[in-house]
Amino acid sequence: MTNKLEKSDCWLILQNNCLLLKENYSIPCLTASETASLSNLFLRRYPLGSLHHYNLYCAEIPIDCSFPQMISAFPLKKALEHMNNEWRHFLIKAHAIINWDKNHQYCGHCGSKTIPKTSIFERVCNKCALSFFPRISPSIIVRITKGEEILMARGHHFAPGVYGLIAGFVEVGENIEEAIHREVKEEVGIEINNLHYFGSQSWPFPDSLMIAFTADYRSGELVSDTNELEEANWYHYHKLPGGPSSSISIATQLIEDFIKTRSP
Repeated sequence: MTNKLEKSDCWLILQNNCLLLKENYSIPCLTASETASLSNLFLRRYPLGSLHHYNLYCAEIPIDCSFPQMISAFPLKKALEHMNNEWRHFLIKAHAIINWDKNHQYCGHCGSKTIPKTSIFERVCNKCALSFFPRISPSIIVRITKGEEILMARGHHFAPGVYGLIAGFVEVGENIEEAIHREVKEEVGIEINNLHYFGSQSWPFPDSLMIAFTADYRSGELVSDTNELEEANWYHYHKLPGGPSSSISIATQLIEDFIKTRSP
């Protein structure tokens, strides 16, 4: 990949889980001219594709490096919430690729240095030739309802007042449906039925592909796994607690859809 910056290039520059943007930006990236003073600081850089008439790239700069006064650092999750779906797709991709590259500088088999391939997202060990590709971790999230009530839970790591839905990673050897039933049973002790696919969302914190379902309560007494959850309870759609911390997460979409389908 050439070091020359073209006029049609646009850059998503990341620094310590923040996106660098010009204040009062019209497009959520930096142009080639705005990036020029930073290009010699890039720790890693990758092409992302094209959008409209822009060639999009991502790069990372060191945590301790400064940038021009006209540029500010915006937390990634906040930046995502202010983007449309097209730009959001590329920022999610950029964050995932940067983290993958950062975490696979050395071979997990022999410890030798890896080198990047130029045409695809791949790093290859220069000794044993083992390849490393960006990681995607399939995760389930399920909205469980009982009439006009929805099951919402608080994890120990949640911010004050934030509630979410039952979610977890798919384990080795499981299919998605098995993972849902296991997570629900482990975390809240109940059985569910009427499982239906809702949608999916790439969520690079750190590298999840969220696969969302809806389900109905079937049987059992609600008993929270205190190792996983601080609290779990049924809430009427008129009296819901605070929702997920991100307004664009698929958890928020699931909850908003529940309210919409129950409201007269």
